[in-house]
Amino acid sequence: MRRRPEPTAEGERAEQPVDSRARFTGRGWAFLGAGALCLLLATWLGRKDVLALALFLGGAPLFAALSLYVVKPRVLLKRGVDPALVTAGDSAVVRLRVRHRTRRGGTVTGAVAVHETVPEPLGGDRELSVEAGGEPAAYTVRPRRRGVYALGPATVRVADPFGLAAELLDASERTSLHVAPDPVELPEISADRLRESGTDPSRTAMPQPGPDNVTTREYRHGDPMRRVHWAASAKHDRLMVRQEDPRSTRRLTLVLDRDETSWPGERLWAGVLPSTAEFEWAVSFTAAVLEHLTQRETAVHALDAFGRPLPRGGEDDDVAPARTRATAVTDDGAEDARHGLARVRPEPAPAGAEDGVPAEDALADRFDRDGLVHPVLLVSGDLSAAAAERVLGGTQRAAAGSAVLVASSPDRVPDGAEVLEAAGWSVVVVPASAAPEDAWAQLGTGARTTGAVR
Repeated sequence: MRRRPEPTAEGERAEQPVDSRARFTGRGWAFLGAGALCLLLATWLGRKDVLALALFLGGAPLFAALSLYVVKPRVLLKRGVDPALVTAGDSAVVRLRVRHRTRRGGTVTGAVAVHETVPEPLGGDRELSVEAGGEPAAYTVRPRRRGVYALGPATVRVADPFGLAAELLDASERTSLHVAPDPVELPEISADRLRESGTDPSRTAMPQPGPDNVTTREYRHGDPMRRVHWAASAKHDRLMVRQEDPRSTRRLTLVLDRDETSWPGERLWAGVLPSTAEFEWAVSFTAAVLEHLTQRETAVHALDAFGRPLPRGGEDDDVAPARTRATAVTDDGAEDARHGLARVRPEPAPAGAEDGVPAEDALADRFDRDGLVHPVLLVSGDLSAAAAERVLGGTQRAAAGSAVLVASSPDRVPDGAEVLEAAGWSVVVVPASAAPEDAWAQLGTGARTTGAVR
């Protein structure tokens, strides 16, 4: 019952149509062979009892195949993934439930064999026995890389009660599993490396939050456990959490360049999403920066080079217009923002105007509308000089700028690096083999390269 997969341009496997005609099983062919042998013996020996046995052995598989054609079984398979959003390295449980009915609406019980199509990075296809109308069958997947993975479709093998004939049925559509990048731990660097600013319009950096400006409140359901203030909890004899003091909150604008022209490296797949090794490094670095800064009372405005907010875990980008979506990510929303990174991929620049704003002015419009005067950290690839000029024009309201550029080859320095440095930006160029923590530690030191780039 295995289908023959073929690669497609979208990174999925093309599934050949299932032939749903009833076919004899191995047992059915054995019955037919035994019936033919008994027929020869009956002819040679002239025994009617052997002839009756031959007719039974040969007719049973034919009757079984005819019964499947007449009954025309219908199978409904439901697939559930728990959780549907996971972090790379974590496991998810996939459960399959089957309902088996006849054409007249009768319910059929008993186990059916299910062939589940599973991508190779998740362990490959599975063969399961599922009790129709009973407990679901389950299997576990553990994705190692971020992306969007398609589970299914499934093919169900339905047989007659004696296992003489079987029919293959398509029973389920694909289900998506979203895998967020696992953020690495970044080293501590001084706040002035990125020249992060507080909420003061003068753009001067506010002090780091400390015991004097941290307030607490009672724990509410859903608060991250890392925000629990244990000293205050012991004092009040109930769970207390830290609450940001707006006067101490620092802000940074994080821009992930999703323009496909900045990522010319060799194509690879993040599940069903087209990507490159350099872009995957950039996404992992973005996740690490979001996690690192939001844990340190920094509000991060996360967007792309087209001025659009980066997607969130449960947000439908097609339904919610870019102009109405918020860019700010705080400690409470960091996990949701990280899950949204499961869906990002290199994309062509928007054609024409979007929401009435020309594509080349979209980034500047976002900075003006949201009042983003905070320092900028740009994460890009082989940034061209023209693209760097567009970024500078769009972020001219910002207090300062830093950039991490992921080169497509170890000895290449993107043309946009000099353009950004000429404008006073701090630029670090890395290969996709570099460690994200090394690139982070290099920011603001005055050195352009880290890792293998020279």
